[in-house]
Amino acid sequence: MEDDYDDPHLDRRVRNWHTTLLEGRGKISLQTTGVSIGESAAVAVALVMSYSVARIESRSFPNRGISGVDVHKVDRPVRAEMGGLAVLIALASSSLLYVALDWRLDGPPEMFAAATATVALTGLVGVADDVFELSQKYKPLLIVAASSPLMVVLFDRAFITIPILGNVHLGLLYPLIAVPLAITTSANFSNLLAGFNGLEAGLATISIGTMSLICELTGHTPEAAFGLILVAAYVGFLILNWYPAKIFPGDSGTLMAGAGLAAMGLAAGLEFEAIILSIPAAMDFALKMINRNPFKQRRMYGNTALRTDGTLEPAPYPAVVHAFMKVSPLGERGLVLSVLAMQAVFAALAVAITVIFL
Repeated sequence: MEDDYDDPHLDRRVRNWHTTLLEGRGKISLQTTGVSIGESAAVAVALVMSYSVARIESRSFPNRGISGVDVHKVDRPVRAEMGGLAVLIALASSSLLYVALDWRLDGPPEMFAAATATVALTGLVGVADDVFELSQKYKPLLIVAASSPLMVVLFDRAFITIPILGNVHLGLLYPLIAVPLAITTSANFSNLLAGFNGLEAGLATISIGTMSLICELTGHTPEAAFGLILVAAYVGFLILNWYPAKIFPGDSGTLMAGAGLAAMGLAAGLEFEAIILSIPAAMDFALKMINRNPFKQRRMYGNTALRTDGTLEPAPYPAVVHAFMKVSPLGERGLVLSVLAMQAVFAALAVAITVIFL
């Protein structure tokens, strides 16, 4: 068993801890495994609950002062903030329903539970940030703590797999450093590429949905189910967050999106694919780090301005969305669709790499 574990050509599904798969490198199954009753019910509940809770929030939160101004509209309407709470509630309740209805998960249930717990805890950090405006010094530390469920279940994992190169062994650096670093970095990446109606939830839907497909193709059923539930929760929220938005996700929604993508990549041993899907957000992060004050740019330079013709005037600091605005005059809806199209390109690339190199 130990000799097989060190084989760089070992089927990547071994990292899902299925002893029956220790038979050498496998291929993508072209036969669908089908969706269980538990999974179908959980996805449906996640969609309906997320929409329902977000609808309640959109009406009640502004009266409670949990709100923000939509600066990209002429009339600058006040909209509900902290909409990610709806996604968090939908994820938690639907995950419990899934496990309750489908005890015989096709794979280790601890992976599903650890991914869910990590993302839910990250969402709670986001809620705390929305309410108390946490310091940038402490927020990453809290997200590291939120990644502890995955650190525990992945403690025996010691390598990542890179196409062509094979397994890259990290030893204890994997569970102790790579796992919390991936969750924290991805969560903060998604928190920066934000600020426009439908952008954050749209990016989450594409990236996590693609990751769920890749997990299904590679035999990681629990992780695929987790992804579908999380996507359904974001879609339910997106209905009210799409242009013109009635509610904003807040840090609770953006942090969970990045954490969810990273958690799926780690749990399924598909870290490279998760990295590919994170490239747009990483590009935005890199551009913003060029500035001397990367976390104070909006405060220093202001927001994107709305021109009289309805197009957007980029703020004077580097960012992916500003690059799109400089290439062509875009309104908010057109800008969001352009960024989502870019994310879709990287999603297609991630799937292609999976199909070619598995």
